[in-house]
Amino acid sequence: MVQFSKGREGIGILIGVVTILISLSPYAIFYLALLLLSSLIGYEISKAIGLRHFYIAPTIFIVYSFSKELAISFLLLVSLYVGWKSWDFQKFLKSILVAVYAGLLPSILLDIKSAEDFNLVKLLLFVWAVDIFSYYTGKRYGKRQLAPRLSPKKTWEGLLGGALAGSLILMLFYGLDGLLWSPLMVASAVMGDLFKSYIKRSVGIKDFSHILGEHGGFTDRFDSLIFTAPIYLFLLKF
Repeated sequence: MVQFSKGREGIGILIGVVTILISLSPYAIFYLALLLLSSLIGYEISKAIGLRHFYIAPTIFIVYSFSKELAISFLLLVSLYVGWKSWDFQKFLKSILVAVYAGLLPSILLDIKSAEDFNLVKLLLFVWAVDIFSYYTGKRYGKRQLAPRLSPKKTWEGLLGGALAGSLILMLFYGLDGLLWSPLMVASAVMGDLFKSYIKRSVGIKDFSHILGEHGGFTDRFDSLIFTAPIYLFLLKF
């Protein structure tokens, strides 16, 4: 029988409500909130991988909001600066990771917001459905591990539960198109979680921080959302 943690569920609901309210807020408020999120994720990842230059993330975010093309060039230039100043190729690569993951990926949510407020809400509900049902289905029925080295608690049974829930959400909003989108969207959401897990396992930490209690840090909480955003925006345009 699945055991529920009141603390975990309570914090999760609070995060969900605040996130929905921010996603529906005026663009200026949303922009500032997303800039803060980019900075926090940049800080958490930078701290985990031993890089001091967390400011790279919000810098790329701001440049992207003015020009996507300039953001890509600026991303490489900032990383070059970090690598040149330290003359350390590892720091050069780490700065690219922070710039792309914490700066570029969250910026794509600006484009989704600009297209239509409720597109962002639909994406949030999809990601949460995959995450929540994967977690509880895996806890109740999980037997076969999905990726033992990356995330020992994830199972194929949990993935199936999350995939079904996510597909139903997409079908509810987009009909047959949503059903066709679901394999790519679900895969992206899961890969976002595994990508984050790879970073954590590589540096030997359980969570990026404990600011959100049992949910870990902001990187732990919003990993699948920012990873799925580019795929979702592509499908909306397609």
